[in-house]
Parts: sequence; structure tokens; C-alpha cells
Amino acid sequence: MKRLLWPVLALALWEILTLAGGIPAYILPTPRAVMVTLAEDREILWHHSLETLFEWSIGLVLSTFIALGLSWVAFENKIFDNLLQRSLVVSQSIPYLTIAPLLLLWFGLGAAPKIILILLTCSFPITQLTLSGLRTAQVEYGILAAVLRLEKRAALRTIYAPAALPQFFEGIKIAVTYAFVSSVLAELIGSEAGLGVYLSRAQSAYRTDRVMAAVTIIVTFSLFCNWVVGSISRKTIFWRVERNV
Repeated sequence: MKRLLWPVLALALWEILTLAGGIPAYILPTPRAVMVTLAEDREILWHHSLETLFEWSIGLVLSTFIALGLSWVAFENKIFDNLLQRSLVVSQSIPYLTIAPLLLLWFGLGAAPKIILILLTCSFPITQLTLSGLRTAQVEYGILAAVLRLEKRAALRTIYAPAALPQFFEGIKIAVTYAFVSSVLAELIGSEAGLGVYLSRAQSAYRTDRVMAAVTIIVTFSLFCNWVVGSISRKTIFWRVERNV
């Protein structure tokens, strides 16, 4: 109940300020106006949301598999680790909004450029946090692996990987939000369908209520995904809770 209290108070304050302050609807619509727009445009929003969700899901799944593969190879090979760290630093120093127009020129207005942008955005946090978790586990449990006479790969599979799960899920939490936002931003630049297209058209028509409706969907979905990942994380690494207790 306490978690619901703050959003309800925020919506009530928003409603009061917009009505009492005489703020025009094209500047800031009331929450009721946004809810009405969500109801009226539900079919259009559903169509655009499905496109964004498709790009999000494909990009996130591919990012996860690529990040796990990179983490594993970097953990096994120090030379590759050094190359990977330099590549990740360079990739993160480039604003992705400058790459998006090039991706659209090269791959068209379909889902491909959005998925590639998600890969570039989301692979970094998952790789870095997973690799950090593996290294921490090796330091903490390296003696145990030596006592059990486990080879490095066997230790990775049975000891280090399970111990690195908390960091892996932290990376997924970041990635689920990054992926959705990256997809919407790419759609804003150029696309045939998606929430970014809906946002762009609403902005051009000065329909602030539609802009806020799309933002509401994006925020709600991001919060829901974080909750789902957190729930899966707690169920998967239940042993960590028992150990702390």
C-alpha cells in the first residue's frame, strides 16, 4: 500500500496544479485527460506498442546471449578481455543518437536498425556487471575451487557462474529499460510504426495528452519489467538470502 501511496499523491497534486493554476492543456494536460486519451487511442497505442515490444524483446534476448558469450570468453582469455574493455569504452563514448541515423540509412525503416541500437546499448551493462561478478567470485571462491581440484571451466560452471548471478540480474535490470528507451528513440528518428512514431506525430500535432499517454506506457512498462526481473532474481538466487540470514 505504501508503494501505491506516492503515485496516487503525485497524480492528485498534478491534477490540482493543472486545474488551479490554469495551465493550458497543450502545455500540461490533466491526468484525467491522459487517461481519456489512453482509452480513446487504445487500438492505435496497442498497434504501436506491439512493434516496440517486438524490437525490445528481440534486442534484449540477443544482447543477453551476446553479453554472456563475451563475459565467458573475457573471463577465460586475458588478451580478449583487454581488447573487449577497450572496445566497450570506445563504444560507450559515442552518443548513440548519432549512430541511429546511419543505421536507418544502412538498414532502412524496419526493425533491424532498432535491434542493432539495442544491442549496442544493452550489451555493455550486462557484459560489464556479469564479468565483474565472475571476477569477484573467483577471488572469493578460488581457494574452494583449488581444494576441490576443479578445472577453471568446471569451477566457472559450478561455482563462479552461480555466484555471479546477482550482478548478472543487475545488468538485466538496467538493460530492460535501456532497450525500451533505445527502441523508442530510434523510432523517433525514423520508423514506420512504434511508440516513437506515435510520439513524433503527437508532438507535431501539439497533442500533449497523446505525448503524455505514450510516456505513461513507457514508464509503466519499464517499472513492470524491473519488478519482473527483481522477482525472478529473488527466486533464482534464494540461496543468497538464506546465507545472509
